[in-house]
Amino acid sequence: MATSHKDRLKCVTPALLTPLHKDGSLDEASLKKLINRVVSAGMKTLFMLGYTGEVRALKKEERQRVIEVTRATAGPDAYIIAGCLGDSSDIIEEHCQVAYEAGADMVLITPTDFFHLNDTELEGLFVRLNQTVQLPIMIYNCPENQHYVSAEMLARLAKLDKIQALKQSTSTDKVQKILLTLDPKDNFIMVSGDEFEYFPAMCLGVEGFIMGGPGNITPKTCIDILDAYQGGKFEESRKMYLDFVSFYDELYNSLPYDVISVIKATMEIAGVCERWMKHPTMAVSDEDMLKIKDMIKRHNIKL
Repeated sequence: MATSHKDRLKCVTPALLTPLHKDGSLDEASLKKLINRVVSAGMKTLFMLGYTGEVRALKKEERQRVIEVTRATAGPDAYIIAGCLGDSSDIIEEHCQVAYEAGADMVLITPTDFFHLNDTELEGLFVRLNQTVQLPIMIYNCPENQHYVSAEMLARLAKLDKIQALKQSTSTDKVQKILLTLDPKDNFIMVSGDEFEYFPAMCLGVEGFIMGGPGNITPKTCIDILDAYQGGKFEESRKMYLDFVSFYDELYNSLPYDVISVIKATMEIAGVCERWMKHPTMAVSDEDMLKIKDMIKRHNIKL
């Protein structure tokens, strides 16, 4: 029997970076190295072209190539989620078609963001996409997006055949409300998308997780925390989680850069890809690279 989409999300999924050369072009060799790294750590479901992957900074052709390289590198058994973000239904549908043709298994879609949507428009977006998109859809309640799919709206959308998952970033009270509102009979799963809510979300019964920084930097640790929890080693899992968030809190908040910049810088130290971002976002300076190396050493992070 084929594994369901829902079952393929009951794991830790990395939200992978998009490695770039200094001129901003796609670094395919480093992308392959990154994919092999997380697959070797035990990750079989991969999420490309999210905010961690700089999706809004990438051209359509670049998005397509990222998915193609991921499919070719990870192989036919990998489950690939592709971010298809845009500010109109037409644009989202175009990106979804590209993802389908490039070999993705599911698409992740945020609400449109430029125009302020009322609830009727917001729900209408996903009702239409359910009819027009060929792949299963994961809705993303993203904290950087001005629109939020409420628990009540989600309970209605979850009954549509293509709407099969939600990525919920922040916070524990919202996770709890959504879990209480969803109909457990629906073929639908909520995954947690915030590393700082990782252990609390497990305690609420969440079974799937998408990790940005940790999924790239410490994929094995992500899996070890979940395995310990599922194996009944709750105190061991909690201790690993507390050490984990101590490092990521300092990494994300102690330097004057976008979070993706410091994740990429850390991956350069790991020898996986270079630190370059799409212009005009700054890459981490040589001086601040030394500060990240010190954090890695002090927190005993194994890259």
